[in-house]
Amino acid sequence: MIASVVRVPWHTAHGGYDRLLDHLPEVRRITPPTGPLTTRAARQAHRLFARSCPLPFYPAEHFATDLHLMASRKAAHVLYGDEQYWFSRRRLGPTAVTYHQPPAHLQQHLPPRTWRRLAPTAEHIVVLDPHQQAFFTDLVPCDRVHLVPHGIDTTAFTPPPAPPSSDRPLVLTVGWWLRDWDVLDAVHERLHRRYGGGVELIVVTRQARSRPWHPAVRVLEGVTEQTLIALYRRAAVMLLPLIDATANNALLEAMACGTPVVATDVGGIRHYTGGAAQLIPPGDAAAAAEAVEKVLAETGTAAHAVRRAAARERAELFAWPLVADQMRGLYRLLEEGR
Repeated sequence: MIASVVRVPWHTAHGGYDRLLDHLPEVRRITPPTGPLTTRAARQAHRLFARSCPLPFYPAEHFATDLHLMASRKAAHVLYGDEQYWFSRRRLGPTAVTYHQPPAHLQQHLPPRTWRRLAPTAEHIVVLDPHQQAFFTDLVPCDRVHLVPHGIDTTAFTPPPAPPSSDRPLVLTVGWWLRDWDVLDAVHERLHRRYGGGVELIVVTRQARSRPWHPAVRVLEGVTEQTLIALYRRAAVMLLPLIDATANNALLEAMACGTPVVATDVGGIRHYTGGAAQLIPPGDAAAAAEAVEKVLAETGTAAHAVRRAAARERAELFAWPLVADQMRGLYRLLEEGR
């Protein structure tokens, strides 16, 4: 069994979907070479392939791993099908493909006619939430579509040894992809008007310079994993306003650190949070602010401790060893040709 690994550069050392393979030592990784393609022929081939690839982008790393995939007859797992599964659909060995994006974005990637041709070429498709499952079962038989959740490293992302201070509670937001910035800005404005400097507002994102922020907000970019974990542990509440989602790394990381979460009820968020988070309607800034203020009012109380324990307990259901065991069952089907 082999797996094609493309490391997402903004994930931390213990974050990201490829951490699944840390708990599947029997799977051989195919990783792209470091640095640019070394020969002129390889660079020319990559340009040719990239021009004919309909996926949003096809960097040299994907090309390099595709060459290995297509040359192997072994069963293989393409970890990021949204970005890579196109040329490797012609490989000789059986293939499982994981898709990460919500159905609406998958439909933007490729037209329906192309999806109807592409999806059946994978022997098995792995999805991360029920909405994706419904999308793919319209394209292939349902027994070939498997809901295996995204996981979290519950040994790296852990709660603090003591509850965070309630003197100046922190409202934390992490991430950039599919975030609802309008809702976030409105909540920040309302919190600042009501609490002033009595509440700390921090956003950790890759878009620190790409948009205006409320002047009371501290925006951080490129923080270390240790700093990020410290922020999760210190936060009174994690505010995650979203436009859409399947799994969400920041959500799972925060819950694993015992951080109470307020998130938009879209896509797969309810599937991952269960009853361990406050979910708000899409685009509803007033509801988001009220939910955050409710958690802030509980900071330092037994009710807040209950929220923190519930978040951690829910995250433990998605610990990578449990997810890896589910994936092994799929790998057996793949290798047996079923």
